[in-house]
Amino acid sequence: MADVIVLKGAVTYPITIDPSVWIFDNRKIDLAAYTGDEVEDQAEPSAYVKGTGAQWDKELREGAALPSEKRSLVEERKALEGDFGMKLAPFIENAQPLPEATSIRIHREHGEPVLLPLAEAKRAILQFAKDGKPIREGGPVLFYLPEDWKAKKAPIDHIVAFEVLAD
Repeated sequence: MADVIVLKGAVTYPITIDPSVWIFDNRKIDLAAYTGDEVEDQAEPSAYVKGTGAQWDKELREGAALPSEKRSLVEERKALEGDFGMKLAPFIENAQPLPEATSIRIHREHGEPVLLPLAEAKRAILQFAKDGKPIREGGPVLFYLPEDWKAKKAPIDHIVAFEVLAD
């Protein structure tokens, strides 16, 4: 099992994805509460981006200060016990697929590669933690489309690379 996943192919910037650090990312999704029904407004910046921008502006005005965010013991414990995922879309967008890119091939350590349209892959959720622990068996991530997560279907596992393809 690889600990990192490569996103390569018909992209401007090939990137390496390290799911082991996502537990600290504010964009992570608590899969216990995830329904897959939300519709994202791409024109509106996310709360994460807005918060980061506001903090940046504050530090420019007032100087840097220690974070004032205090998390309760219950929230800390939840981070150590929950099931978490991350959307694949931001990683695909950061790699900047070429204009002619149309699909993505998911390379697996065990099993046949899986081919999906790029738009479908952007909807995917990558589960990186189960019961608060990194996914070792079949990991480092499990790939779900929202409807597959809702239907409790088996994920795409043993992923080693995402390859963006151009027709």
